[in-house]
Amino acid sequence: MEIGIFGLPLSGKSTLFTLLTGVEPHSSHKNEAHTAVAKVHDRRVDELSKIFNPKKTVYATVSFTDIPGYDLSANQKEKNRILQFIQNSEAVLAVVRAFKDPSVPWPTEAYTPVKQLETIETELFVRDMEVVENRLVRLEEAKKKRKLSSEEERETELLHIIEKGFEDNSFASQLELSEEDMKLLGSLSLFTAKPIIVAINIDEEQLSTGNYPEREALVQRIEQNGFAHIELSGKIEAELVELSEEDRELFMEELGISESGIERLSGVVYQHMGLISFLTVGEDEVRAWTIKKNTPAKEAAGKIHTDLERSFIRAEVIPYEEFMTIGSMQEAKAKGLVKVVGKEEIVKDGDIFHVRANA
Repeated sequence: MEIGIFGLPLSGKSTLFTLLTGVEPHSSHKNEAHTAVAKVHDRRVDELSKIFNPKKTVYATVSFTDIPGYDLSANQKEKNRILQFIQNSEAVLAVVRAFKDPSVPWPTEAYTPVKQLETIETELFVRDMEVVENRLVRLEEAKKKRKLSSEEERETELLHIIEKGFEDNSFASQLELSEEDMKLLGSLSLFTAKPIIVAINIDEEQLSTGNYPEREALVQRIEQNGFAHIELSGKIEAELVELSEEDRELFMEELGISESGIERLSGVVYQHMGLISFLTVGEDEVRAWTIKKNTPAKEAAGKIHTDLERSFIRAEVIPYEEFMTIGSMQEAKAKGLVKVVGKEEIVKDGDIFHVRANA
């Protein structure tokens, strides 16, 4: 899974990228995209590792791409180049600046958080409108020469629905199109069909007061568009990284937070994209695996290894919370808390999962 970090210059998106991945983009390549893998913070993995003391602990991961700042004063060729980096992203993390810092200029023509979000929305709309219009023209030309296939007929219908949505300022993601329909449109890679999470970059005072300019209007706009959002402070997150674990906990307590913004971001991304984690445990390895919600057991087994999906017989499952009341797999089995389930059983977030398969 790859998430593109997109925003106007000086919004703090590269800071978030570095905090998420631990990778600092080289200054000589600031106009290029940088991709790196981030660990998905999961305290369940930490607690299970304490119990099983495995040789290896593996967290779920997400790839983030730091896209160059979208400069409104740039020429169209440069704008198109930057937008192209969103093409392969499964979701967009749009960074909006709210923090106050006289030494950091505001993005050109976007002096407020709402204006920044409006600008990002407009740029995504304009790009997709052009893609939809061009595709409709090609389908119309093909129709003059031959009978369209049933897939092309359906694609034409869908594109007109999306076009009408654009007229109403509705993102394609809000139109409740089926998974099959979205696959039909997949080659177009519509930006407005991708899940969007808005990261609002605030300062320490705004974090402590829970308020910043235009907060109500910004959150309302985010919710109306079906986006997810998170408020965090890039500056504070950078300070937290530099502290010892003990000092970090004290600082977070002073701030009145139990989790860092970077830790919370993983949860927001997962929830908005309809993802969950299941867990495998043992002396060799404790590991989190990412799947989509409503994934059946057999398919989840394939996430571990394709051979396990092919030779799947049953799975042993116990919810994390239930296991932690016992703290021993042997005792949990003795008490009948571990369920044996078939291939159609839906795997839930936090399920501890063991596959029984043919040799």
